[in-house]
Amino acid sequence: MKVVVYLDILLVTNFIAGYFLLRAAGRLAGASCPALRALAGAGVAAASTLILLAPALPAPLGFCYKLASAALVTLAAFGWHGPRPFLRAGAWFFALNLGLAGLALLGLQRGGMNGVRVHNLTVYVDLSPVTLVLSVLAVYLAVRLVLLVFGPPAGQEPWQLELRLAGHTVRMQAYYDTGFFLRDPVGGRQTLLISWPGVEHQLPGEVNDFLRGYFSGESPLPPKGLRLHLVPCTGALGTAVLPGLNADEARLTGPEHALSIRNVTAVFTAEPLQDGQFQALFGREFLMDATERRSSACT
Repeated sequence: MKVVVYLDILLVTNFIAGYFLLRAAGRLAGASCPALRALAGAGVAAASTLILLAPALPAPLGFCYKLASAALVTLAAFGWHGPRPFLRAGAWFFALNLGLAGLALLGLQRGGMNGVRVHNLTVYVDLSPVTLVLSVLAVYLAVRLVLLVFGPPAGQEPWQLELRLAGHTVRMQAYYDTGFFLRDPVGGRQTLLISWPGVEHQLPGEVNDFLRGYFSGESPLPPKGLRLHLVPCTGALGTAVLPGLNADEARLTGPEHALSIRNVTAVFTAEPLQDGQFQALFGREFLMDATERRSSACT
């Protein structure tokens, strides 16, 4: 049986579907997906459906095409912030697509399954554009409802951090992570985990030279006047020993808070933090210590 595909309806409908599914995936993954990036990803998703018009491809080639197109959609919408955030966002986008397919098949099951065609591993469902768009909106609203009831994947209080390091003031966005327990094992000093790529342009040259050499596998000497602290860190990607440098002072400014703590260890990592949205992490102990120090100074 010959199937007629209207190109304009195919592209517009899949563009709308891709946009809302990407925005929902961003919320579930806790990843940044601004409207413009979501539009770009939706455009790639819509264009990828043109494989329906191509001649039949061998199954392995069709599978490779699906993987490549999914990667391009995820990259266009969320950017590249490391393999783990990339795979997490892509997995949520894939799961939401499965949910949408389930809704569409449920609707077809009640009226008969004669409207389903598969070509080049792409499923074409004979639904009206209005029905498909409403199904997409149902998935998107379901995600919003779940997040409204149970809260977002992770709270993101906006904290501004000023760090006094090697005579320079470094300013960055910081994230309060309740699961952050990194401590200096020798001095027991409070620590901050800082993404070096996120603050590299603010650091003095000697600090950048040291960190560049350390992350390249060399054994450079720390800058003059700064003490090196080797801090073991265990994360999702494994265990590593990260370089820490003593900082004179850290100032945190957040919702109704203005805290200060002296003599901290700034631990640097070569990886982005929280999908690149923040440049520093700190934990509950750091927050409590800073509050106590501020209170004792006022009495």
